[in-house]
Amino acid sequence: MNEEEKSPKSTAGDGSEPQAETHKDDIGDELNRLAESFGQAVQAAWNSEQRHQLETDLNRGLRSLVDNVESILKQFNESEQGQELKEQAGKVVEKVRTSQVTAELKEGLAKGFQTVAHELQEFTQDLEKKRAGRPKQADAAQDIPVEKAEGEDPV
Repeated sequence: MNEEEKSPKSTAGDGSEPQAETHKDDIGDELNRLAESFGQAVQAAWNSEQRHQLETDLNRGLRSLVDNVESILKQFNESEQGQELKEQAGKVVEKVRTSQVTAELKEGLAKGFQTVAHELQEFTQDLEKKRAGRPKQADAAQDIPVEKAEGEDPV
């Protein structure tokens, strides 16, 4: 076999590579056109009169809703029932502040916290005692006599 038969023949002359390049360019061009078209469609929809009208209607409707809720709350606040509710709420708050139950609850919580603090302190002391007893055992375990071989110099 000669060199021409062993090596693959060049296809540059048959036009297949430029055609592949053309397909790649076509796909890229089409994607660019698609992106431009999509962008124009979104921009057109955003700038459309319908979207502006919808936005205006929503703003108007929400403003109306807020105004109605404010009006209803103001009317209730000024009504006899609203005033009674305020007074009752104020009384409940004052009773909670001054009630015997609240005082007992505070006292019980304080005693509970004291007990927890005391128990933690005892626990800590027990741990410290146990730790204090351990080093003596550890020191004894570390004092292992080493026998020297004959002829070694003591260090």
